[in-house]
Amino acid sequence: MPSADWDEDDRVGVPTVAPTVRNRGLTPPARQEVEPSVELREGETELGRPPQVPGGLAPLSDADRAALRKLDEEQAARELAEAERLIAADPTGLGWLGWFGTPLALAFLVGSAGLAGLFVFNQVLSVLGALAAQPAWAQYLGYAGLVLLGGCVLYAFLRLALLYATLRRNQQVQVKGLRELARRTRLRWLAHAKTAEAKGQLEGYLRKYPLDADKDRKALARAGLTEEVQARLRRVRDELLDPARFASSDEWFARFREGFQADLDAAAEARVRFWAARVWVVTAVAPNAVVDTGATVFYTLSMLTDLCRVYNLRAGRTGTAVLLGRVFFNAYLAGQGAEWEKLVEDQYDQLFHEALGVVGVGVGANLAGKVVGKVGARATTGYLNRVLVIRLGRYAARLLRPVSRD
Repeated sequence: MPSADWDEDDRVGVPTVAPTVRNRGLTPPARQEVEPSVELREGETELGRPPQVPGGLAPLSDADRAALRKLDEEQAARELAEAERLIAADPTGLGWLGWFGTPLALAFLVGSAGLAGLFVFNQVLSVLGALAAQPAWAQYLGYAGLVLLGGCVLYAFLRLALLYATLRRNQQVQVKGLRELARRTRLRWLAHAKTAEAKGQLEGYLRKYPLDADKDRKALARAGLTEEVQARLRRVRDELLDPARFASSDEWFARFREGFQADLDAAAEARVRFWAARVWVVTAVAPNAVVDTGATVFYTLSMLTDLCRVYNLRAGRTGTAVLLGRVFFNAYLAGQGAEWEKLVEDQYDQLFHEALGVVGVGVGANLAGKVVGKVGARATTGYLNRVLVIRLGRYAARLLRPVSRD
């Protein structure tokens, strides 16, 4: 017979067969049954022990619901602010000065325009005074040249203004921020919504890009987009507008940047160098500061017009103020080149004279040194103006680019 004691089994914890209880005249207790009339509430058992329930559990009041709703709204606002920080592009480069970006840019524009205007006014008065002492034929030529220069600057400004008014403001897409937002578990729903919104925005940009009309194709060709490039852009545009061609948004954005925007960037860089080379040549051979300033303004505005036509977009209010401010400031610096050009000329003259002295050439060294110094100083002035124009053009391309570079 199995043992009745659990401890006697070597296998501790293994139950054994219960021993047989002999009935020695004792009546076993009757099984307790629940009366049919008693109904158990939810959660109760036959043992009569109620379930463990928190003592402060009570239905939410209207005030509690309002407080919870307020907390949810505050949390959602914080998440949205974080998302906007991740995906908001700042192509102007002002960074933490974003709150004061527009006032600072407008102040810079007004200051640069006023400085350049005051300088040009003084220089024009000086040129008019010099022309007054010249013969009549020289005066007529000088007046005609000033009118032609002023007309070119006015034409370039009006052409840019008219094109600018017809273009849509650039809302740059930051793909890097969308990827970072997608990695945030709590904000994946927002990343999906913002990605779809950005993709729809770029699809609208592709549909409105002027590649079909003959007039638009000629204008793009003048801006540096050849017929071959335009044909490639049309092919890539059709691919991007096909909803069943790309499996994910990342592939779509990559194709847009590599297949469409890359050609626009290449054309924009070519136009920047095209106009910068002309600024270099003209300011190097210009006879006075008025021509330097006018030529710089004309070529810079023409460059901005070509860039806006290439991207078919315009910058925002802050970006436009920064661009125009830098245009006038570069024009002022171009006019000021004559002030320090004499110093550069003397340095070139001295270096060339010493170089000829080392090789033992003394005849004509002074005259050659003067010529080299003059030409070298003018070439240096033109090259510095070229560098300023290239920097301005690349900054403008960064403002106008539809999708930011990672």
